[in-house]
Amino acid sequence: MEVLGSGKLRRKQLLNCGWKFVYGYREPDEIPDKEEWSDIGLPHSFGIPYFMENEFYVGYGCYYRELDISEEDLRKRIYLEFLGVFQCAEIYLNEEFVGKHEGGYTSFVVDLTDRCKAGKNELLVRVNNNWNARLAPRAGEHQFNGGIYRDVFLVLTERTCVEWMGTFVQTEKLEENTALISAEVTVYSENKIQNGYIINRIFQGEKELLSFDKILEEAKEQTVLTKFKIENPLLWSPENPDLYKMVSEIFLNGEKTDEYSTVFGIRTVRFDKDTGFYLNGKPYKIWGANVHQDHAGWADAVTRSGITRDIQMIKACGMNFIRGSHYPHHPFFAEECDRIGILFWSELCFWGTGGPKEEGYWTSSAYPIHEEDQEPFEKSCLRALEEMILINRNNPSVIIWSVSNEPFFTDKTVLNQTKNLVKKLVNRVHELDPSRKAAVGGAQREGFDVLGDVAGYNGDGASLYIDPGFPSFVSEYGSMYGYRPGTFNPNFRDGVEKDYPWRSGKALWCAFHHGSILGGMGAMGMIDYYRLPLNTWYWYRKELLGIPAPEIAKKGIADHLELHGDRTEFLANGQEDVWLHVYLCNKEGKRISNELPVTLEVVEGDGIFPTGRSITFKPEDNSFLDGQAAIEFRSYFGGENVIEARADGLEPVRLCLKAKGESCSRQQVPMVHPPYLTPAPKMETVYELSENRPVFASSSKKGHEPYCVVNSAEQYWVPQEEDEAWIELDLEGEKEFTTIEVSLKGKHQPKEITIYLSSDSENYTPCTMEWNEPIFLYTKRRKARFLRLYWQEWMEGVHLLRVWAIR
Repeated sequence: MEVLGSGKLRRKQLLNCGWKFVYGYREPDEIPDKEEWSDIGLPHSFGIPYFMENEFYVGYGCYYRELDISEEDLRKRIYLEFLGVFQCAEIYLNEEFVGKHEGGYTSFVVDLTDRCKAGKNELLVRVNNNWNARLAPRAGEHQFNGGIYRDVFLVLTERTCVEWMGTFVQTEKLEENTALISAEVTVYSENKIQNGYIINRIFQGEKELLSFDKILEEAKEQTVLTKFKIENPLLWSPENPDLYKMVSEIFLNGEKTDEYSTVFGIRTVRFDKDTGFYLNGKPYKIWGANVHQDHAGWADAVTRSGITRDIQMIKACGMNFIRGSHYPHHPFFAEECDRIGILFWSELCFWGTGGPKEEGYWTSSAYPIHEEDQEPFEKSCLRALEEMILINRNNPSVIIWSVSNEPFFTDKTVLNQTKNLVKKLVNRVHELDPSRKAAVGGAQREGFDVLGDVAGYNGDGASLYIDPGFPSFVSEYGSMYGYRPGTFNPNFRDGVEKDYPWRSGKALWCAFHHGSILGGMGAMGMIDYYRLPLNTWYWYRKELLGIPAPEIAKKGIADHLELHGDRTEFLANGQEDVWLHVYLCNKEGKRISNELPVTLEVVEGDGIFPTGRSITFKPEDNSFLDGQAAIEFRSYFGGENVIEARADGLEPVRLCLKAKGESCSRQQVPMVHPPYLTPAPKMETVYELSENRPVFASSSKKGHEPYCVVNSAEQYWVPQEEDEAWIELDLEGEKEFTTIEVSLKGKHQPKEITIYLSSDSENYTPCTMEWNEPIFLYTKRRKARFLRLYWQEWMEGVHLLRVWAIR
């Protein structure tokens, strides 16, 4: 076990190495055998290797590990800390049940105090990623691979200590040259405290600024509140991410029993309905991107090195903000945003998606339709919100708590209950953290935007609610497919590039390609799944930082391969890896854009790719494009690793990497593929594909906005300017449909009209729709993402533009 913090008082041991894993359900008394169980390391995902497929393994997986506990350890308070398990975990120690957790995106602890024995202890963690009607998320445009996909620690403390995540340091007010700070410390004791006190020491770097102490009450658990001032504070911001540290020391009868460190920043944030966002009392323009957590091959089981690279890439193109879409991210994510200097929008996993609402899969109604599921579901949302805030409340980068994403994608019969839940979540934010506001993400339909402190608008929301009269944010814009190299543009839509003074900020959808259960919707990043930029990323870097775009690679005669890593040494503990980049060059050493299969193989050492000892990149699966490919490489054993890159007709090249850790006489950790993949359920039901989807137009008259055509037959769209006017429905991804319906307002109906279909919003195919009273119909099975209708002089307006599909 790697010891991260050691000493007499508090010890934290990383448990990422030395696990065994098997797919399927196992009882705690089923001892692993060498043939059935595989050696693996954490972080781990059921889905490894995963490369943006729509299908993934759904079911159970079991993890086994031994813990060595000494006689001295038994006198300690002992607990396990899991930073993320998707999505239900049952924990057994020595065949006895010791705890469980439901919810796939928040950290939790399991108390093992007085449940261990001296010597070897057997730990079994049974995990499932089954869809659960009573757990958030019930729906989402992502992938839901199961597993212990974040770090696990064994923590040992004295029996009187600072509680897990038991501190909260916040900036209450900034005055001239002074910061007013409040600090809460929750102290746990097995018995009532006698003759106890706490000392809090405040540090800036290595310099101690001040300290203060308080007598502890005679209680088992208590929260100690202290308020203090820091003179001439260094204020945290993306430009100057300065941090402080509070060290809390607990004493009983004059003897120290615990020492606990809390990193915090001094800053204030404010959202204003007229003048936008303020950081440290000054107007501040936010521009950033949405980020999902998964990486190529490894699914959600991402190392801390990978998280750091992601945040650095956002900042490296000139952006200053990340929306954590659409669930609480790894605790380390916010810590790195603190350190690197990126504003962070932390979001709850309560979300919905358009399309069919199928109970039993992640396309269900965002809110339960069955009454017996509703109260448990609401409790799960509130619990996840409380855990998210508890874990990230000290991070200065977190500027707001978002309670949802597009919750309006819910069954109409429970729309009011959905709104009431959003209100409960907003109120709970106010109770738990008065220093931050509550956002409603994806609030552009059904009146959800008025339910929180800040409205986050996705899709066409930025054009529908340009100045809503309350604090607002463009939480998603862009949403354009692309593979490398892509086009050199920012993916602006509908005037989102305009800097209105009341708009607090805007975030591109999205930063990185990601896995999705819905077709190819994951390929909308400005950086691909392998962490290679598209030209959109270079556009932002040029416009925001003034860095010229690189020379465009062209076809040529391949002379050799280049293979590089972003480091030559890394820890063999699941927290670090190496990002490998392989590309084709001509004789002059310039990268060329030829596409051919390239293989990387571990020819010496115990390291692994997500596919095992080797991985092959191919143009046809979009892994080797524009003459290059990349992947993350890790190891769980110390030693030298030699990676060879080869392609037909070229000399192989090699790269040596050193993994730092304990060596092992065994072979590398084997990669075991899922036994099967679970597809989305197929149901021959007709559903409305267009409901609540974004609608854009060349212009519109007040009261006749574009979204009317998918919302209500009582209203209709009318352009402000009729010359070259158009209206366009965005299905948010290329979808197969069976029927298009158009209803026009006007006395004189033609016999036919033309609608234009496109998958990329650049190339359109005309399709003739025939009059079938009282609507125009198109009934051929087609695939498209965008449906555009041009204004004609005989139209008075467009009532409906609806698309139907069969699943």
